[in-house]
Amino acid sequence: MGAGDLLAGRTEACDYPPEAVLRVPVTGGFGTPYLEPLLAARPTHVLETVLSDPGLADRLRALRIPVIHVPCARLGDIPDALLQIGALTGHDAEAARVAAEILAGVAAARAQRAAHAQRPRVLLLFAPDTPITAGGGAFIAELLELAGGDNIGSASPRDYYHVSLEWVLNANPDMILCVFDTHGADVFARFASQPGWSALSAVRGRRVYAVSELDTVSRPGPRVLEGLAHLRGVLARDALRSGRTRERTDE
Repeated sequence: MGAGDLLAGRTEACDYPPEAVLRVPVTGGFGTPYLEPLLAARPTHVLETVLSDPGLADRLRALRIPVIHVPCARLGDIPDALLQIGALTGHDAEAARVAAEILAGVAAARAQRAAHAQRPRVLLLFAPDTPITAGGGAFIAELLELAGGDNIGSASPRDYYHVSLEWVLNANPDMILCVFDTHGADVFARFASQPGWSALSAVRGRRVYAVSELDTVSRPGPRVLEGLAHLRGVLARDALRSGRTRERTDE
């Protein structure tokens, strides 16, 4: 929203846009401010979405540094978060413009969602060895549903949780979406050679994909429409592949 010049510090996880990152000092990890570097940055406010130790907020307030909570864990939180920060920084108009673009993009995706007659049942997989998946409320699960897929873990109230291989085999997803750094490796080969996994319909049909845009699909923020477009692209490629597979089977 044009308020980047007001940043006095960032977390280790804050790495975008890359051309602006190097000029902003690191003042903490995600949810864990480092008090001395933070004070050295001389901020007038500290913005947080989650604090691992809520007592830190009291310590900062005691030092007369206001701590502002910005809820931003769900898709629906993003526009309000932008408006909140826009009002705080004096960039109301810019924030309203970005928020409106996001609302329009999400509304268009919801309108198109009904057009997806054949929605693949997708396993969102966050670890290559120990299966971790997402519940229906997780941000990436919201994006997947908008993009045209059905999350097989959506029944759980937890955002992220461990599952067993037996659970995966019983669910037998149409498609596996790997939401972890693959370091350029062939994710299909990883599962095709593993006992149990190789029996899944998704693996037999070679419908195993890596998410290359990890940040945009897993971080609620102003790049949400980029994350949505990336997931749509993956699903579109899968639709072509699964269609070709059906044609070969019919032949």
